[in-house]
Amino acid sequence: MVKSIRYIFLVLIAAINFLYAAPEEIWILHINDIHGALAPSDAFWMNPDFPPPIGNAPAAITVINEIRETAAKKNIPVLIFDTGDWFSGAPLGDFTYGKSVIEFLNYINIDASVIGNHDFEFGLDTLQSLIRMLNAPVFCANLVKTDTDSVPDFLIPHMILEVEGVKLGLFGIITHYLTGMVSPEHMAGLSVQKHYIGAAKSVRELREQSADIIIGLTHSGFSHDQRLADSVPGIDVIIGGHSHTGVQPPKEMPRYHTIINQAYSRLTAIGVLKLQIDPQTKKIAGYDSELINLFGEEQILDKQYLSILHEWQEAVETGFDNVLGVSKRELTRSGFEESPVGNFITDAMREYAQADIAVTNSGGIRANIPAGNVTYRDLYKVEAFGNTIVMMTMTGAQIWQMLEVSVIGYHAIFQVSGLKMVYDRKAPPNQRLISVEIDGKPLDMEKEYKIVTNNFLAAGGGAYGIFRDGKNVEDTYTLIRDVMAQHLKKHSPIDYKIEGRIIAKKQ
Repeated sequence: MVKSIRYIFLVLIAAINFLYAAPEEIWILHINDIHGALAPSDAFWMNPDFPPPIGNAPAAITVINEIRETAAKKNIPVLIFDTGDWFSGAPLGDFTYGKSVIEFLNYINIDASVIGNHDFEFGLDTLQSLIRMLNAPVFCANLVKTDTDSVPDFLIPHMILEVEGVKLGLFGIITHYLTGMVSPEHMAGLSVQKHYIGAAKSVRELREQSADIIIGLTHSGFSHDQRLADSVPGIDVIIGGHSHTGVQPPKEMPRYHTIINQAYSRLTAIGVLKLQIDPQTKKIAGYDSELINLFGEEQILDKQYLSILHEWQEAVETGFDNVLGVSKRELTRSGFEESPVGNFITDAMREYAQADIAVTNSGGIRANIPAGNVTYRDLYKVEAFGNTIVMMTMTGAQIWQMLEVSVIGYHAIFQVSGLKMVYDRKAPPNQRLISVEIDGKPLDMEKEYKIVTNNFLAAGGGAYGIFRDGKNVEDTYTLIRDVMAQHLKKHSPIDYKIEGRIIAKKQ
């Protein structure tokens, strides 16, 4: 009798353990750096002559639905995470002020997101409006109010998400180089802390709340994710963004065994991380991962969403494919050298402003201009951030200092018009310029010159504080890409090439 009672008791215990045991698997789908790229596109970076089609959002929806259906049959919970840079960089994102992308994220029912640096492009009011629209929590633990060091009310530093008895601790981090990437007025009253400060605090507080597994959603880049993983103990998984790095297989860091994943950008792939969970400890017992490429020829496009997408496109892209002019050759870009497309852009800016010189940052030039017919869509891809023309006056001495910043090596150089400079890239920072000429004459340190630049540089964020010393500052609020279109129409066919505007001294 005693044995029978004991047997029944053990059976009951086993049944209770079964009922409350953790799921054997949790599947995490992740996307990053959408940049407004909802519409099907061509993968020109893979083959410029015969680019394979990408299905983008309509293909992503098909893949997500198929994975959810498969998981449901196996009673496996599925989560979807996004890691920022929602809208900036494509017409559907920019001309809807991000609303189309938020609607897409709601359409696929994401579970959490983190903000990215480009989500500040239209200012804090727009960012907060988008966050309110999103039916999911938005994290960032290292963006704080300058006066209190507390996370602003529109963001969440971290939280517990319970999935069938497993407590997932989620936190978010944005690049600590944010102040050099965002116009100062778009971060009024806010400052950004180092990655590890917000991460360490979040991990500590999540552990105090008995989190079983801690997942960081980061918008800081793959190299910084690796440093974070080996600097802050207790992070089980990092789902990254910002660097657009397709991480496959996952990177398991040696020090604390943090698993790092990231998908490619612009909805060209979906990351799938399958975590095996120990039902007793509720810890990660193993994992598997893959990146599913969203090739248009391999994935069925969701028809219902295609219809929604078509309505958005009709509303914002009228006239985008009209031919504006002709380029005799492809105008390529470069980060640390003079580039043909940089010469075209700065010449257009200088002509528009009737300025002595024009400068723009190479990092803001996002694509090449193709040879042959050039459309407004082509120019949009080049100048996707919606920067505006800003005019000011600067002394020759200030221009010399500004050009030293250009060649310091921390950021991509400035593309220029109206001047020629020679520099020594191996000389110490701030001592690299050898000579500067404007209109064929040596730079006069005392003279005031009229310069034209973009509103990002003019704001003087990050390393570009020298621009705040300019006088007679005037933001025309004219889009640079519209000035490019005007210049192209006037001078077509154009034939820009390397002209020796920027010369690195040969060693």
